[in-house]
Amino acid sequence: MRRIDKPIHRFIYRAVCVALCVLLGLVGTGSAESMLADAASRGSDLPWYNTAAHAANMDRFERILREYQTVGASVVLIRDGRIVDAYNYGRANRGDNIPVTDDTLFRVASITKMVTTVGFMRLWEMGNFNLDDDIGGHYDFPIRNPYYPDDPITFRQVMTHTTSLLDGGHYYRALNGDIVSLQSVFTGNYAATDFQRRRPGTYYAYSNFGGSLMGSMIELFTGMTADEWMNYAVYRKLGVTASYFTPNLPVDARIARIYNGPDMTMDSMALTDGDMVDDPLYHYTSTAGSLSISAIDLAKIMIPLMGDGTFDGVRVLSQSTVETIRTPQNSIGSVSIDTNRGLNLNIYKDVIVSGRTMYGHQGKAYGAICAAYFDPTDRSGVVLLTNGCDDSTFNSVARIARAVISAAYEMMF
Repeated sequence: MRRIDKPIHRFIYRAVCVALCVLLGLVGTGSAESMLADAASRGSDLPWYNTAAHAANMDRFERILREYQTVGASVVLIRDGRIVDAYNYGRANRGDNIPVTDDTLFRVASITKMVTTVGFMRLWEMGNFNLDDDIGGHYDFPIRNPYYPDDPITFRQVMTHTTSLLDGGHYYRALNGDIVSLQSVFTGNYAATDFQRRRPGTYYAYSNFGGSLMGSMIELFTGMTADEWMNYAVYRKLGVTASYFTPNLPVDARIARIYNGPDMTMDSMALTDGDMVDDPLYHYTSTAGSLSISAIDLAKIMIPLMGDGTFDGVRVLSQSTVETIRTPQNSIGSVSIDTNRGLNLNIYKDVIVSGRTMYGHQGKAYGAICAAYFDPTDRSGVVLLTNGCDDSTFNSVARIARAVISAAYEMMF
């Protein structure tokens, strides 16, 4: 089993990292800046802010959000790699009449994969793995599709949904609390239930199991939990408050409840459970869809991906790594098909905004829609987070996301 160093050195490494996290306020106490706390402060800090324009734009967003029966939402606009405005709508908690604010954290579902990739690729930069490595070579047991036992499953395949892994079987049971070790999953008598009869790297099929393996591998390489690593490698640098497990958030975190179905009844999935002990063999359900984060903080993570790997002068990834993430994974290395997507990054041309190729990810779960998309050509983008709405889609893109993002681009340009 390969990790950063020998066990005693890993223990020291982890202790130093956790100490730094505490000293530097790694977990955070809400949004890192108060610059977007209200309209007045926005006016003093954002170069394109205009009070009249903000009000008119808010009216337009409200009409769209009402049309899609939205309970609560946050929208953030980005231009030239900077946050230029933010809008909040509705209720984070209808029962207690708590409004959505800049500090409201939403569960962002599959956008979790895009965020996790930022921290995961930091480990790639450090030389912990190559994209076309066999992931099983880093564990003490093989990870192979039993229908194709001679074909390795690679890191590139994990981040392009071409592993042939299924979300049923052991992964589905783990989501419902019946968790067995990955060694049992991949070497036991029922391993075949977790795979399609498809050769790895030759077929695209969206896989949350694959996305969650990133969390296991983060813990395998670092000896830290996935939350600890993401805090250390990404969040603290940007002043971001986020977590895969809501108990790990600050006690005063404003967490939006999720509302589901035609009656918009509250869904318990807004709150997630977890611990702070790394265990890569059992932690394989969180990094696909469990992240809670605010729209402004998500924008801070998206801005490095649309540019050169920095936010406000702070480097998160190298420019070449960002370009690798954005590169369409079409017949590259261990992926022999055209996926038309980057590394855990959707790429849509003329689908979300006419005349633009947009990069990013959507989250769709429990009745809520979240979307975070950007255009690297002019470093513009939009974040939309909701806690319940009409979640219908067209061509895999939520209708509410297309409506809000298209309107935002008309406002900015």
